[in-house]
Amino acid sequence: MDSPDSYSVDPGDIEPIGAMIAVAFTGAAVGLVGGALSFVSADLGLALVGVGVVVALSSPIAYVRMKRLRGE
Repeated sequence: MDSPDSYSVDPGDIEPIGAMIAVAFTGAAVGLVGGALSFVSADLGLALVGVGVVVALSSPIAYVRMKRLRGE
């Protein structure tokens, strides 16, 4: 990282496994928020849980597909 800001992250510094973990964590967080909101608004909560599950599960699938395409 050649940036003067010591906290900035260059996109090239993020490995695919780190990106996968970040996306899976985001999906899990969205799902948990949806679960909490389901007590107030069942439709909105269920929709957010569904989105969270899709996001969390698409992350490892995309990682495996990328590894196969690279031949690793």
